[in-house]
Amino acid sequence: MINTYEAGKTNPDIFKQLSVRDLLFVYYKCPQIDRLVHLYNDYNFIAFSLEGERILHQGGDSWQVTPQTSYFQRKSAFIQELPEAQNWQVLAFHVPDEFLIEFANEFMDSLPIDHLPESSSEMFIKIELNEVTRTFFHSLIPYFAQKIPPSEKLLELKFKELFLSILSNPLNKQLLAYILRLNDETKPPIWQVMEKNYAYDLSLNEYARISSRSLAAFKRDFLDYYQTTPGKWLTDKRLKHATMLLKTTKQNVSDIVFHSGFKNVSHFSRIFKQKFGQSPLQYRKNLTATE
Repeated sequence: MINTYEAGKTNPDIFKQLSVRDLLFVYYKCPQIDRLVHLYNDYNFIAFSLEGERILHQGGDSWQVTPQTSYFQRKSAFIQELPEAQNWQVLAFHVPDEFLIEFANEFMDSLPIDHLPESSSEMFIKIELNEVTRTFFHSLIPYFAQKIPPSEKLLELKFKELFLSILSNPLNKQLLAYILRLNDETKPPIWQVMEKNYAYDLSLNEYARISSRSLAAFKRDFLDYYQTTPGKWLTDKRLKHATMLLKTTKQNVSDIVFHSGFKNVSHFSRIFKQKFGQSPLQYRKNLTATE
C-alpha cells in the first residue's frame, strides 16, 4: 500500500517538497490515474486543495477535499477517489504527533481552550477554513520555487503559523481537543486503530506505525485486548465484511476484495472456500436461490 509520506519524500520530481526534521511540506499535481487507490499515512496529514478535488473514504464514511473544504487526517489508511478525470493541485502537510504536542505546550495560552468538546475517535477531522487560513496556504507556494530553500527555522515557524491560524479559529475546537489530548495519550487505543483500518491490506508493521507503537508493542497490546493474534482477527473480520458485501450488494468479487483488505481475488477465494466450503460466487448464487 502507498505510504503518502514516503511517496512524497522519494519522488521529488513529482512532489515538490520542503522539510525540517520529520515535518514535510509537499506541493504537487496529483498523479492519480485509477479511480480508486488505497493510501495510508503514518504521520498526521492535512491536504489543502488549490484546484480540483478528491473524495476520501475511511471506515464507511466519505469526505470531499475541495478549495472550500479541508481535513486533518489522523494516522490511518483510506481510499482516495478520483471524481471524473480532473486535475488536483494540492498542498499537503505531514506532521508527527511530537510536533503537535510541542506546539500545544508552547502556545497553550494563545489557544481557545475553554469549553472544548470531547475528543473525537474519527480518523478525519474537518478544518473550518477562513480567509486568513486560505491566504496562508497560498502564501507558501513561492517557497517551492526558490533556488535556495528557506531555512529550517523559517519552515518550522511556518508550520507553527499554520496551526495557529487553524486552531485560533473557535470553529476548529474539535481539532484542538484532539491535539491537546495527545499530551495525555500519545498512543490511540488499539481497538480504534483496528476497527477503522481492518479493511485495508496493511502489513503488521504498518498497523504498528499508524498505532504509534513498535511491532512488539503492537502485538502485545493487540493480544491483551483481543485475546488472539492480529492475523487470525484480521482474516475473520475481513471475511465477515466480505460476506456482508456478498449478501447486501451487487459488487463483483474484485470490488469486494478491494473493499475488504484481501491481497487479491485468489487469496480471498481460497480463504472463503476454507471457511464456507464453496466459492464466493456459489455462495451468492445459493443465497439468491433461497430468497
